[in-house]
Amino acid sequence: MKKFILTGLAMIMSLTSVMAQEETGVANHLGWGVGFGTEGINVGIATDMTKYAELEFGVNWAPGFARTESGEAFYIATKDGVPARHNVGEMDTKAKVNRATLDFKGSVYPFAANEGFASDLFVAVGVSFASKELASIEGTLNPTKEADGQKYVRVGKYMLPLNGNEADGSARVNSVRPYFGLGYGRLVPKNNLGFRVELGCQLNGKVKIYDNKTDNECELLSKYNFPTATKTQDVMDFFSIYPVLKVSLRGKFF
Repeated sequence: MKKFILTGLAMIMSLTSVMAQEETGVANHLGWGVGFGTEGINVGIATDMTKYAELEFGVNWAPGFARTESGEAFYIATKDGVPARHNVGEMDTKAKVNRATLDFKGSVYPFAANEGFASDLFVAVGVSFASKELASIEGTLNPTKEADGQKYVRVGKYMLPLNGNEADGSARVNSVRPYFGLGYGRLVPKNNLGFRVELGCQLNGKVKIYDNKTDNECELLSKYNFPTATKTQDVMDFFSIYPVLKVSLRGKFF
């Protein structure tokens, strides 16, 4: 994760160096930004293409957090063609979430020809790049009963297989994530400093659970007609379309 963030910062510094040496007519200003929001702490650089459009490259980093859920470990036995779950003990599974993303976004100012407040209203579109792994999943079972078959633990609507009594999985989404947003404020302020507020959504794609041992997607509980609605699944669905609220301070290099 640290290498991922350092790579993004190196790209920012490289782009800054190139653009500071050459003015390209319409792209003749270079701005910077620092802020915070639901994506965590963010830094970026931007240039104005025309008075109607700007481009930005940025890095976002959010501190990691963990969520622990208690549930039953089980194995599946089929009798008369009907699968049934047989519990073998309680176990806690811990999901550790870390979020770091690189952004490349464009902002369009449809009212740029107007004077006053309306001129800085914008619509933003772009793409974010990040690791496919959204969270690591781990846990240890202290069995209370013998298992007659492969043991599993429930993670949302998935069945994560245990390696012995250990859970080792990951929640994964798309590494390339489209973004749409709107707000108020310039990436490159007209004066030396300015503020920008942005509200949007990042399309991560469906969250899927993988077994790290085999690198395969886990089976769904619905395959055996087991219920799938859980609080964990609600959290997973939330990350499929991630809401973005960002407040930033903007400045201008030149």
